[in-house]
Amino acid sequence: MALDLDNPSRPIVCVDLNGVLDAYTGWKTPDHWDPPRPGARAFLEALRAHGFDIVVFTTRHPTGVRKWLREHNLHDLVGAVTRRKPPAHVFVDDRAICFQGDFDQALNQVLVFKAHWE
Repeated sequence: MALDLDNPSRPIVCVDLNGVLDAYTGWKTPDHWDPPRPGARAFLEALRAHGFDIVVFTTRHPTGVRKWLREHNLHDLVGAVTRRKPPAHVFVDDRAICFQGDFDQALNQVLVFKAHWE
């Protein structure tokens, strides 16, 4: 399925690969890929069932990501893979802080932040 990121027909959810879809064990080499996190497929299926298109948003090379998605039978649920930040309804990322209008609160969250796998 090819998704037009400039003209989506449904709301987009951007999902990070490392630390969200995969069981991330930390950066090793460009050729190292961790397996999917248990429940990843069910999560993506639920997003689709709720009317969202799914974009994998990652710093990894898109060709390798597409290969990983095919190898783990997730490719049919993902409309696009990108390194660019497309307009999205929401981003699901293991390195995110939700800005809620308060810069002091955001700064404090940045200063103490650790990803769930750290």
